[in-house]
Amino acid sequence: MAYLSTTDFFEDQNFFDRWRRNLKGDLDLSWMHTKTEKLAATPENPRRGLTLRDLDKNGYGFSEMPEFVRDNRSFAPRGAELPDGLPDVQAAVSQKGEVWAYNTEGYYEEAMTRQWNATLDVPWAEMAKAELPDEIARAYAQLLTFLTEVEMIATDVPAEWMGKLNNNFMEVKNFMATQVMDEARHAEVFRKRALTTGCGLMKASPYNEMSLKQIRDADSFAEMSLALHLVGEGVVLTLFRFSEYIAPTDADKKMFRLIMQDEARHVGYGVQHLKWVMRHFPEKREVIHKHLDETENMVFGGGYALEVTEPFIILAGKGLKKENIEQGAKITALFQMKQIEEYFERLDKCGLSERRKRSKLHNALEFTRAALQEAGVLA
Repeated sequence: MAYLSTTDFFEDQNFFDRWRRNLKGDLDLSWMHTKTEKLAATPENPRRGLTLRDLDKNGYGFSEMPEFVRDNRSFAPRGAELPDGLPDVQAAVSQKGEVWAYNTEGYYEEAMTRQWNATLDVPWAEMAKAELPDEIARAYAQLLTFLTEVEMIATDVPAEWMGKLNNNFMEVKNFMATQVMDEARHAEVFRKRALTTGCGLMKASPYNEMSLKQIRDADSFAEMSLALHLVGEGVVLTLFRFSEYIAPTDADKKMFRLIMQDEARHVGYGVQHLKWVMRHFPEKREVIHKHLDETENMVFGGGYALEVTEPFIILAGKGLKKENIEQGAKITALFQMKQIEEYFERLDKCGLSERRKRSKLHNALEFTRAALQEAGVLA
């Protein structure tokens, strides 16, 4: 069947003949006899409502899909009849193993029920009353500038990949749509908070932006997810927890707690996706290690950039005096160790426990540990 352009559509005589018959009550009704499964969907738990998992049945479900989607390359929803003439939308990702994760439906449902409002749910009035010392306000504004950079790319990347996924991967696309909304809200909050400090936005970070560019330029969805969801957002989740600890006001602490509930969900998807891949495609282990070699170098390097580390030290030490800086440096080093340790713990859960010995991060971890022991911070 040839496709009709917009001009051809309005000049197609068969279309207008059919339309005239419709207006006279002569309906075709062939669509009433589709060759699809008849399914009465009901919620397993009425209090919870009708979830995506309740619909994971027969041909409408995700679990019964083959590894490669070959039949549907159109916009048709999974389970619909596919007549001749549907366009091939050239989906770049049609392999189930590249996108699926344990509990994908659950992450989507959680995201939908835990949305919050960046305008109303953050105590902006309380923040406006807080008078911060100049060096604290500037350091905080610099940290918030960095976080705005991070969250903007975390918005762009999932949005870019959503349209490349086969339409049969509805649960993954829905989850990523919630992630785009989450990250846009985070970027909004960090930008607002930087401006409410009175210092405005500060300096962009070249090294950090190079690491973010690498995530954006990933060659495949699986590579992107490994870099963004598992490594990048995992590092940032620990960073948010530390930011809550050093935040200058209780209102700021609440802001970070709201953000962390979203970020933990994104990291959860990344962990469960890698677990899925390791279980179903163990032959990809070496490829994953190579991706991690590249990603670790850039993501952790960006997190150690001057525009990130120095504000942390000032905020953690609560000032610019010598004793403040010394204390802030020790606290920041402990945080950086925690970032690496939690990263390795996530990989342990995914079945990549050997990564500890293969990664160059192990050397950075031991170097920092030795330095802190020498300073008397660690036993």
